[in-house]
Amino acid sequence: MDILKTYFSLKVNAILILSMLLFFATKLSAKNIVGGPEDSVSTSLKPKSLIQNMNREQLSSLVDFLFEMDTIPRDLMNEINKAIATFNNEDNKNESKNTVTSIFPASDMYVSWEINNLFPEKDMLKLKGDTSVALLLNGGERGDYFHPFNGPMTSGFGWRDSAQHNGVDIDLNKGDKVCAAFDGMVRIAKRNGGFGNVVIVRHYNGLETVYAHLSKLKVKPGQVIIAGQVVGLGGSTGHSTGSHLHFEVRFKGVPINPKYLISFKQQRLLYDAITIKKTKWGLAAFPTGGAEHIVEKGDTVFELAKRYATTTVSIKEINGLTGRVRLKPGQIICIAQ
Repeated sequence: MDILKTYFSLKVNAILILSMLLFFATKLSAKNIVGGPEDSVSTSLKPKSLIQNMNREQLSSLVDFLFEMDTIPRDLMNEINKAIATFNNEDNKNESKNTVTSIFPASDMYVSWEINNLFPEKDMLKLKGDTSVALLLNGGERGDYFHPFNGPMTSGFGWRDSAQHNGVDIDLNKGDKVCAAFDGMVRIAKRNGGFGNVVIVRHYNGLETVYAHLSKLKVKPGQVIIAGQVVGLGGSTGHSTGSHLHFEVRFKGVPINPKYLISFKQQRLLYDAITIKKTKWGLAAFPTGGAEHIVEKGDTVFELAKRYATTTVSIKEINGLTGRVRLKPGQIICIAQ
């Protein structure tokens, strides 16, 4: 039954996309943009040529139409991004200022854009071998990092109450403003099960951030936002025992410990660029080429090995450690991948 539902949904989406493209093809043909009256829309026009020949108004209408759908295929997102990039390049011929040239962030990394399924893709954990990807976190045309909320962390990432806790909890009061961590586009903004009112933002580097248990949503799906923009107000909706922000960082649907990227004490990024690597424990995130780690309370050699995608043996050898090791806060540990 589930297979039939999925098949039917895909067929409906395909029909909607085809109908939409034919609709725009008719408008373009009438304006002699792609051909004369004798041209046959069904035989001589292709989706690629239609999108590339749209003007700004038509392209904007197309995007608005697509945001009414549950899923937008990657090929269509890529074609729209190419057309938008062309317009932006024309605007910036005599300007040195960089601008964002894509509507759909990281469309080359994801199969589709979905507004119903919270985490539709988890392919990183299915891949075998030495799989890694480098991502830019800070600076450039995508803006700088902004801490979602200035509050103490009350619960960390990992095993908790017989279940995996895929993010961190930050204490706040109902009504406090929760802000986007990076520039990007809102993919999810709705009430959903245990998350309560939740916002998911996809960013231009491929990461997605999750903001859950909100009392009120301040954004909507498809909205382009900047780092520091309010996405919702703090609350205790969903499976929550008190007001707090549940904050997650994910790559292609797979959760990453936010502490691998962010210093919650100093409320800043640990690195401007990172490498994300698949391990048997999940996804590791670390600066490319090695690092020095300053030990915090609770750190162990095993946890550092998971975090930096290396081994306990390697860490011990590099740092001259033997036997059972107890790390001390403030101790500097050299890491190499």
